Amino acid sequence: MNALNAPRRDEHGFTLAELLITIAILGLVMAAVLGVQLTSSTMFLRGENQADAQQAARAALLMEEDLRMVRYGCPDLGCPTPPPAGAQQAISVASTTSITFWADTLNASTTLAAAVTAPAVSVPVVDASGITVSDRIYVNNGSTWESTVVTGKAGNTLSVAALNNSFPQGAQVGRPRQIVYTFTAATGTLTKDAGDGNGAQTLATGITGLTFSFYDASDSLISPANPVANPQSIRRILIQTTTRSALASGGGASTFQINTNVRPRNL
Repeated sequence: MNALNAPRRDEHGFTLAELLITIAILGLVMAAVLGVQLTSSTMFLRGENQADAQQAARAALLMEEDLRMVRYGCPDLGCPTPPPAGAQQAISVASTTSITFWADTLNASTTLAAAVTAPAVSVPVVDASGITVSDRIYVNNGSTWESTVVTGKAGNTLSVAALNNSFPQGAQVGRPRQIVYTFTAATGTLTKDAGDGNGAQTLATGITGLTFSFYDASDSLISPANPVANPQSIRRILIQTTTRSALASGGGASTFQINTNVRPRNL
């Protein structure tokens, strides 16, 4: 068989049109994959941003709940600072980055289940479940009050040092604590000292700004507020909290601001 009569091998390849179609299809597939990846990334970043916002929101909500309870459990003019015989105060210190106040935020306070006559050493109460030995309590009946430390507990009866005053049934037996909220700008951290002996505990991080503003009975801004010269004049508290997301979204970090107004119900 000569070369002229030999069968020709199929040397057919891809045409330009076929290559273009293949590239186009591959491009569509890659675009779809990239779209899914970008969507997943966006959702992840959005979740991170929402988490940051929720963290600040939880901190603001907790502060709001606690500040509404200012003076609860204290005598009418506030708790002695320092106890048991200091100046009576509901709010001890107030500045743009910190506030110190007295309150029973755990609702441990109760009332007398029966009248007590001085020098009583047993205090029967309606509910002693929130009060423990070594707690300082305030027995309060309007302008008559005194502070004492619980030395024993049996059911709903508290043992104390001899009372100096007599109190009727229904008089308040308060168990407030001095609470401190502090924002540290250098670390972006909000801490709370609940007055339970455990010291300041971190409440929230990643806060880029937190400012307390204070208003008096006429709803006028108290100035200067660093610190407030007379914290007892405070009737409304504005908390402005700003956080920045940990991860960038759309080329930059997202910023969240939460404004909370609080009017303590006992002031």
